[in-house]
Amino acid sequence: MSAQPISPPVLPLPERPAPPAAPPPDRRLGAALLAVLVIVSGGGFWLHRVIARNSAAEQRAQVVRAARRVPVQRGSLEVRIRLQGTLRARVFATVVAPLLTTPERDRAMSLIRIKDSGTRVHKGEIVAEFDPQAARDHLDDTRDGLNERSSLLAKRSALLDIELAGILKSIDASRGKVEKARWDLKSIPVRSAIQSELFKLNLEQAEAEYQAALASLPLQLESQAAFESMYEITEHIEKLHVARHEKDIRRLTIHAPVDGMVVLGYKHRHDGVQATVGTGDQFYSGSPLLRVVDTSTLEVDGAINQSEAEQFRVGQPARIRLDGYSGAEYQGRVRSIGVLATAPGRSAFYNRTIPIQVELLNPDDRLLPDLTASAEVLIDKVDDVLLAPSDAISEESGHSYVYVLKGQETERRPVTTGRMSATHTVIEEGVNAGEVLVVSK
Repeated sequence: MSAQPISPPVLPLPERPAPPAAPPPDRRLGAALLAVLVIVSGGGFWLHRVIARNSAAEQRAQVVRAARRVPVQRGSLEVRIRLQGTLRARVFATVVAPLLTTPERDRAMSLIRIKDSGTRVHKGEIVAEFDPQAARDHLDDTRDGLNERSSLLAKRSALLDIELAGILKSIDASRGKVEKARWDLKSIPVRSAIQSELFKLNLEQAEAEYQAALASLPLQLESQAAFESMYEITEHIEKLHVARHEKDIRRLTIHAPVDGMVVLGYKHRHDGVQATVGTGDQFYSGSPLLRVVDTSTLEVDGAINQSEAEQFRVGQPARIRLDGYSGAEYQGRVRSIGVLATAPGRSAFYNRTIPIQVELLNPDDRLLPDLTASAEVLIDKVDDVLLAPSDAISEESGHSYVYVLKGQETERRPVTTGRMSATHTVIEEGVNAGEVLVVSK
């Protein structure tokens, strides 16, 4: 028998597990987004750190590039204290409206001429003039009165001369009676007793009258002299009156009392506006008119705080600047320091100040009184020291630091500081001359 191939037995295949059910479309999208977010967040964090690191470095570089760079230099440190004040002239003369003696002295006087403010004048030069018409009218009246007094004096002198002649004539008559009585007395031998007694009585009476006339003569002469003196005194008074008003007229023309610059005063006009004195203004006797100031004696009149007064000394040099002249600088020197402290106001009773005057050593023709000015007085000076700007020094926990430029970076370095001014500080230790400091303030 032929062999029959034996077919392998057909075994049943195992059942494949059913694939899991697909999630809903929205859940699949959320899972994908979550995976992407995880990947992006991890990479973003790393990228953020890299960018932040680069940004910080760039910012530091920008700060270093933008910061002000100042070298440490060796030089002198000047410690100055600044004070504010006003320019004042030490030598000046105040000119006021003249004091008159006329009956109209209480009336206002009209200004008809005056020098412009800022004009330089010499001593004796006319600076102002008032209207003299009223004074001249009164002077004419007083001169008429003087002429009248002089006429009365001449008339009285003539009357006194006539009266004196009458007195002398009366004395001569009395002396003649005495002589006649004496001659009559010589005829007594041929006269009766009664007639003789009468002659004796006549002689006695004539001699008595003559003696009385002689005795009264000095009194009469003295009386005449008194009357004449009285008239002379009245005439002299009238002459003084005339001379006084002549002086008034001269006073109406005002001359500069010293060499200097004319500085006009101010006057409140009827409309309430304060304006510079000018022609046509009315002034009463004694009213301030102008000042003549010697500009070669200008000085800054200021005040210093009582806590700083101990640092000032007479003779200290100063730099003077004026608010009205930008860039102008003058040399000065402390001329005087007050000895009494004063309070600037009732509201600042405890803030006491001491007056101080700083004179200008090189004034010029531009300077005017009453300009505001400042004076930087040299209090102390240190030579041959290392100097750095004060704003380049930082303070932290009682220690001082600076930032020294090293290439494109900065190095924080502790330093020891010394004296300091308003702008610079002495560096005693920590840096060397020539090193560059970074100032970011």
